[in-house]
Amino acid sequence: MIDRRPLGQTGLLLSAVGVGTTRFPHSELQDSAGLDRCAALLAEAVRSGVNVVDQAFSYAEGHSGEICARLLRLVPREDVCLAVKCNPDSDPTATDALRRVESALAETGARYFDLLYLWSVKSLAQFERAVRPGGTFEGMREAKRRGLARCLLVSLHAPPQDARVILESGLFEGALLSCNLLSRRESAPLIELAASRGMGVLIMNPLAGGLIPQNEALFASARLPGDESTAEAALRFASSRPGVTCVLAGIACRRDWEQAEHAFSGWVPAPGEAERRLRAAQGAFAASGLCTGCGYCRDACPLGLPVPEWMQSYNQKLLAQPPELYGVTDPAQIARLSVLGRLVHGFSLLPETGTSPCLGCGKCAAACTQHLPVPQRIAELFRMAEEAGATSQAHRERLDALLNGRGYARVGFWPASAATSFVLSEYRRFFGELPFEPIFFDSAPGPSLEGRPVYGKEDLARLKPDCLCVTSFRFGGAICREAGPLCELLHIPLVKLFQPGDAPWVF
Repeated sequence: MIDRRPLGQTGLLLSAVGVGTTRFPHSELQDSAGLDRCAALLAEAVRSGVNVVDQAFSYAEGHSGEICARLLRLVPREDVCLAVKCNPDSDPTATDALRRVESALAETGARYFDLLYLWSVKSLAQFERAVRPGGTFEGMREAKRRGLARCLLVSLHAPPQDARVILESGLFEGALLSCNLLSRRESAPLIELAASRGMGVLIMNPLAGGLIPQNEALFASARLPGDESTAEAALRFASSRPGVTCVLAGIACRRDWEQAEHAFSGWVPAPGEAERRLRAAQGAFAASGLCTGCGYCRDACPLGLPVPEWMQSYNQKLLAQPPELYGVTDPAQIARLSVLGRLVHGFSLLPETGTSPCLGCGKCAAACTQHLPVPQRIAELFRMAEEAGATSQAHRERLDALLNGRGYARVGFWPASAATSFVLSEYRRFFGELPFEPIFFDSAPGPSLEGRPVYGKEDLARLKPDCLCVTSFRFGGAICREAGPLCELLHIPLVKLFQPGDAPWVF
């Protein structure tokens, strides 16, 4: 039996663990049989007591809604708390947000969604755009008024100071926050704040993108008696935090689900267990040589730089990495992407340039309780950002070279994803409003993006944009192979946003 917990003051009871749809492997998303297998695994979780299924339009390479539709043919709708997400970049207006919900309902056949997120909010400025009159949140509120969604939540990747303001806005009934052994220091105050305001709290990324189970021995001391693995200890650690309603466990295969099921079946945190797990996690870090995030270096820095966030991002380099990350297999590049992913996705700290603002005075190192080479690690982190084009300056230069001032009247973008919307938001940040009409393409027509239709490959000949910009990091090569021959035949220039050695713009 899997424990059920109240989602704040909404009246909903959620299972202590939920399952996501974003980690299904590429090999399972190529045909109907593979999609059926994905849905069957979700159905097995639901029959075992899970009632939270997390999905978004770009998950599972755009097949998340279709997988959920197949799931709802296998289990009763009332047995599932289903999520849908609106992003301030891809759904910037109230009309866009409402259309996103309606199209997701049509795709899944769900009739209504239980959880509607303002998804992946990275900054206070982005949040303020979303809640302005006529913005994304207005459409979400209208969807709830019409009975298309039951609860409004926010999914946060913003810096802690911005996240606090957003949680204190009073607009949301729950929040989706990151919490794991690596992010425990910055996440704990936000969980406490949300819970104190009567909000339900769901947890994403409890295994730190797989880094925790990949470093089983390093984090072994985080285990308590009864934990069969470090991964199980990490899942229970996140779930035992006071105020947490549900931990989302991404599942790519049966083994992932079995691990999550074993961690939560019949388990309820015992009195005092949260404190014991926190002490065990702190002990694991003290023995590892990793930055513990204590924050003394921030107090010592004469410039007040975000040294703890830089150092915790650098931690990723010291951990065993997966054999493949974002489609990359080179170990050195994987380590670099892991560091930059934590920096940008975890802390919203995209460097302005590749030049470190650190003075190299050494006061941070003198204050470090772990006696770590802080200035050297900071310098290396900025070198990584420079090499991977993970700076605002590099983004601006790339967009300037590819799209700005080239006289394009109509520019095609493939795929039609939230990442493409972010690329366009970066263009607007640097150069102002678009001087060209964006036209969105994907392998097949789909839900609208930024209020514009999404066309299939077969529409390229009819619409014939001045160029086609490929914005996918992981699947850019596959997209070029699919679209390249037709673009060559139609004399449409094919431009790639990413070059070898780059880092993604959206992690």
